[in-house]
Amino acid sequence: MTPRRWLLTVTAGAWIATAGVVRSQSPVDPYRETLDTYCASCHNQRLATPATQSGVVLDHSIDLSDIAGHPDMWERVVRKLRTRAMPPAGSRRPDEAGYHALTSWIERQLDQAAVAQPHPGRPALHRLNRTEYANAIRDLLALDVDVASLLPPDDSAY
Repeated sequence: MTPRRWLLTVTAGAWIATAGVVRSQSPVDPYRETLDTYCASCHNQRLATPATQSGVVLDHSIDLSDIAGHPDMWERVVRKLRTRAMPPAGSRRPDEAGYHALTSWIERQLDQAAVAQPHPGRPALHRLNRTEYANAIRDLLALDVDVASLLPPDDSAY
């Protein structure tokens, strides 16, 4: 057997041997496993009642690749994990590295979603038109001011 043929045979054999062993692992698998181990026994569809758990469901019915779809719920989850309020005392709990890994990953997902689709909220300031300005001066200082002579005309927009 030539050295080249031997190398191809060994390489092909190694590839075939490892092909059955290598399993494609999703990036969310370790976090899913943590949630299944420590959270899903209580926070699942079967027990999801508003009185017992505020509607937080962490079993396989929730898609971990769509954390941006439920940001309020995940913010509550992070808050409970950061303060070590969950899992409750007396239940099995992850170690500090497990807490840190899960909360950091959830926060990263929420931050990436916020950057991708920012929601700046309402404008902080509102420009007063001449009538509103005259009313504000009258209410605050008890003065009647002729705003038509002092201010430029309001823009009309429809």
